[in-house]
Amino acid sequence: MGKTILIVAFLAAMVFVLVNRERIYLRDPIATVYRNDVEQSGIQVYMNYSDEVLLEKDSEPNPYRILLQDWNPMPGTPINLSCIRWMACMTTTDRAPTQPIPFTGKGKYDPRLNMSSRESSFIDPDGARIRVTLR
Repeated sequence: MGKTILIVAFLAAMVFVLVNRERIYLRDPIATVYRNDVEQSGIQVYMNYSDEVLLEKDSEPNPYRILLQDWNPMPGTPINLSCIRWMACMTTTDRAPTQPIPFTGKGKYDPRLNMSSRESSFIDPDGARIRVTLR
């Protein structure tokens, strides 16, 4: 009886993950974040099935979350996000709504977002090049 319950629970969890694979971001512990080619520490990287990237810095000063989505050329802060600390996060929809990153510079902000299955990069509002190497 106990084994049957465990098997059913495992199968239910697998179906849940399969159905929500675009919404679930799992932590990539070996991903590396660079700012102007200098390795950064204290930033967690999460990825979903489509290799979209969520960056999370939860330490002070200036904690943030930045979501990079291949369908949206503008990096942003996710509006609705539930997380299990340092393990996984889940958005409410496949195409998660975001708020634009605050830009205080002159002219129009062009993040020059580039995404692939191995690397993502963009220009942050301060003009620094952020590069994320995956896996």
